[in-house]
Formats: sequence, C-alpha cells, structure tokens
Amino acid sequence: MGSAHGDKQEEILRAASQLFEQKGYAATSVQDIADRVGLQKASLYYYVESKEEILFRIAREAINAFNDELERIVSMGQSPSETLRRAIAAHLEAVANNREVMTVFLRESYALPAEKQEIIRTESDRYTRLMQDIVVRGMAAGEFRPVDTTMVVMAILGACNWFYRWYDPQGRLSPQGIAAIFADLILTGLHKPA
Repeated sequence: MGSAHGDKQEEILRAASQLFEQKGYAATSVQDIADRVGLQKASLYYYVESKEEILFRIAREAINAFNDELERIVSMGQSPSETLRRAIAAHLEAVANNREVMTVFLRESYALPAEKQEIIRTESDRYTRLMQDIVVRGMAAGEFRPVDTTMVVMAILGACNWFYRWYDPQGRLSPQGIAAIFADLILTGLHKPA
C-alpha cells in the first residue's frame, strides 16, 4: 500500500503543479486537482491534507533541488569563476527542465501562510548564502574585484529567477546558451581588471 500511496501522492503533486502553473494557485480548486487525477474530492484528502500542503510540498521540493545541486557544484572545488558559471547554468537548466514546479515555486510561494513561507525563506536564504560564498571566495582569491556581495547575488538571482517568465523552449537559444551569456556578463562585471 505504501508504494501505491506514494505514487498517487506524486501524481497529485504533478497534476497540481500543472494546474497551479496554468491557472495560478488561487484560481485552482481542490476539485480541479481531484478531477485531474480521477479522484473524488473527499478521496483526495486521503493522500494530502490540503491545497496549501500541496503548494508547500511543491515549493519545498523546488528549493531543496536548487540547494542540493548548488551544494554539489560548490563541493567540486573548482575556481570561483567556474563555480559561479556552473551555478548559473544549473539554475537555468533546473527552471527549463522542470518548468511547472519551478514556476509554481517562484511565482506562487507567497500564497503560503507565514509559518510555511518562513520555512521556504530559510531554505532560500541558504541558497543565497551559498551564492554569496562563491563571490566572497572569488574576492579572496583575487579573481573578483571587491563588490557588495548581497547586491551582486540579488542581481544574479533576479536574472535567473525571472527566466521562467520569458524562456521559450522553441526559441533560438538553449538554457545552456542563455546561461553562458548570463555568466559572461556577470563574470565580466566581477573580474578584476588586468
């Protein structure tokens, strides 16, 4: 029963991600989700507590995926420039390859109640700190000029997080191509003049 239960929960999360991405969290009803997965509304509550819990789980899955991948990249021990280049590429690829979940995370998490927003914010802050550490390491190594690390990371995350709004999978550039352009712009601004 545990495996079937878990499979159904995953199906519910996927369906909810699609609906939240298409219609928005507020405009999606529990009945919409139940209909999408072929359950009665009352039966849906056997698998999940509430629509809010679904949104929380989607947001937490997204930020944990971001954090896990960034920690993996940092642990590779490459130069700060290469680490930042890889971090930007991983961020954009995550958004492009899991667009529904990442869109819901980036656009809809504000709808969570304060205590759940705080959990997501704490995990998001961890991601921000990891990015700041890359910039600090770059300054300490003499690769990057002295900068306000908070502002630099906010600019990087602003560019990367907005990507879900305009990226077109049929467009002329791949996520990797866009990431290379972003990284070149950012690293040109960070590198110390020769």
